[in-house]
Amino acid sequence: MKVGTVYFHYLQWIPLPSVASFKQDLTGKNVIVTGSNVGLGLEAARHLARMNPAKLVLGCRDLEKAEKAKESIVKNTGCTTIECWKLDQAEFSSVTAFADRFESEVGVLDLLIANAGLSMAGEFRKTPDGYEQVLQVNHLSTALLSIRLLPCLMKATVAPPFPRLVIVSSDVHYWVYDLPEASAPNILELLGSEEHCKKDGVLGKRYSVSKLLNVFFTRSLAEHIPKTSALTVNAVNPGLCHSELTRNRKNPTWRFWFWKLVNGRSTEVGSRTLLHAALSKDMQGLTGKFTNACAVAEESDLVISPEGKVIQDRVWEETKEILEKADPKVKTVLSESLV
Repeated sequence: MKVGTVYFHYLQWIPLPSVASFKQDLTGKNVIVTGSNVGLGLEAARHLARMNPAKLVLGCRDLEKAEKAKESIVKNTGCTTIECWKLDQAEFSSVTAFADRFESEVGVLDLLIANAGLSMAGEFRKTPDGYEQVLQVNHLSTALLSIRLLPCLMKATVAPPFPRLVIVSSDVHYWVYDLPEASAPNILELLGSEEHCKKDGVLGKRYSVSKLLNVFFTRSLAEHIPKTSALTVNAVNPGLCHSELTRNRKNPTWRFWFWKLVNGRSTEVGSRTLLHAALSKDMQGLTGKFTNACAVAEESDLVISPEGKVIQDRVWEETKEILEKADPKVKTVLSESLV
């Protein structure tokens, strides 16, 4: 599928269903929302807090900002079961520590909304683990968190619509018409190398490529979850929103500012797309899908092409290899939880 300008604007302006239309009773349910101190994650957490969760964990890099977000949510909703946990996806050790803590202290997870992410990379930044920052935060660490929490998700009581894993991707993956890095022996190694990232135009496409990797990972993970499991995993496009995602963009042009002003959804409206994928009956039993404007949509032409399938399978294997080295528990989880 290709998304042109007219269709993009159409999807941005069509009314989205209210959260009330797919609201669920979360009594006894444990929920995690990452990147939830600002923007879409905050609004999604605010909606979820009104549904009486047993535990709502805000996974955030900055705990001080997370506590302020929690205060805001408590004030708006009266929910008293919210906790703020440290989660810095620029460091594998932080993701591992978060997963270890959840497994030890809680054990059962009904819903994970993997929302944390970075936007456009203005310059090359290397993480402590040696990877380009956007690649690690948006893809590798999202994959690591998802895999490490699989045992907890699979322990959840099967009570539709749970358990569910929602990965926040984007429609910008449609704009990646090909992936030149796929000609290299190792796609992710090349994407993460400083030498490659400093070539003209590479980092300008990094956000779009990272969202493509989210779609590939979602589809691969869904393929490997046993068919006997009730767990579903889907990717969601929240659309262009007036969120904090572009806070990392340096010196945005007036054209970008005006374009976002005219076409952007509010963060509350954008958060409905996350909640739709997480809670709606429409998504019950569906897995490995991509949703857009609160409906299942076809992925990009690259993703659904034979070439895309080859790239997807390679990215899956390379991701597993990287994460198994970063966290010894990953190999065990993969062998015990997936097929």
